[in-house]
Amino acid sequence: MAGEEFLSQDEIDMLLQSLGKEEGEEEKEEVEYEIFDVSKLERISPTRLIKLEQVINRWVSTATTELRGMIFNLDAISLSDIKTEKISDFVLKIPVPSAIAVVNLEGLGGRMYLVIDTKLIYIIISIIFGGPAQPYKIEGRNFTKVELKVINNIVEILLRHLNDSWKELVGRGEVEFVGLEENPRRLITVSANEIVIIATLEVDIEGLKNNIYLAIPMKTIEPIRDVLRTAESESGADRRQMMAVLLDTPVKIDAVLPSLSMSVKDVLELKEGDLVPISKTAPESVFLKAEGVSMFKGILGESGGRKAVKVIDVETSNGGNWNERP
Repeated sequence: MAGEEFLSQDEIDMLLQSLGKEEGEEEKEEVEYEIFDVSKLERISPTRLIKLEQVINRWVSTATTELRGMIFNLDAISLSDIKTEKISDFVLKIPVPSAIAVVNLEGLGGRMYLVIDTKLIYIIISIIFGGPAQPYKIEGRNFTKVELKVINNIVEILLRHLNDSWKELVGRGEVEFVGLEENPRRLITVSANEIVIIATLEVDIEGLKNNIYLAIPMKTIEPIRDVLRTAESESGADRRQMMAVLLDTPVKIDAVLPSLSMSVKDVLELKEGDLVPISKTAPESVFLKAEGVSMFKGILGESGGRKAVKVIDVETSNGGNWNERP
């Protein structure tokens, strides 16, 4: 026992301290994670609303003609993009002050927002008062009374033509101007995650391109979403002409007897003059096919000295329920 060596108290303390450090380092390294942004799940894919695109294209076309009388060197206005995004993301792109026309869709209980790029406003004002078509520096000041008068004139023209296009193609709701807003943050009335459809119009004045935005909350068009998904059909005259052409189109009709089964041997042995045995009821039961599609069930007979088929049943679906249909 006397020859055995023992650790001193200092050595024991040093050992305990080193063990504590190793355990601490292992604990720090084993916990690694990344915060998941739940808001990313709230984004939805843009839905192609065909009739909405038609409304916007017609609106742009008619409004451009009248705006050229006010902005003589206006080259073009075109629809450049339609997408969906959260209203909070859209608001961040809008400078202060902004010309934001708040619009009611009367009859649908919702709103839309027409946003005119601030740079575009200053270019138009410069042109109207005889200046060059060049962008002015945005200093964050409020619009003057003269500038507001010009903005209201532009908004009035745009909304009048939007209302005409909307009523003509959609038929539900009427565009009603509520007022002009300069602070984009006031657009967030319910939730920052509210989804809006953003239609971007590109305005080209002497090569300078700026935007006008039409923001439509999804909840506003929810009652008429199915209507906006359907393309505007042709005029009544066009439909009648197309229908007349379609109704005169020749269609091949085949009368088909019920199918029967034969062995390969019997088929190979068939020759001219042979009789093929069929069901006793077969001569009275045939199927009429239009271009290979079963349409009617009938019975064989004669009419005016010619063979004929009398229709006794009409196929109402592709599946059908005729037990003997070939």
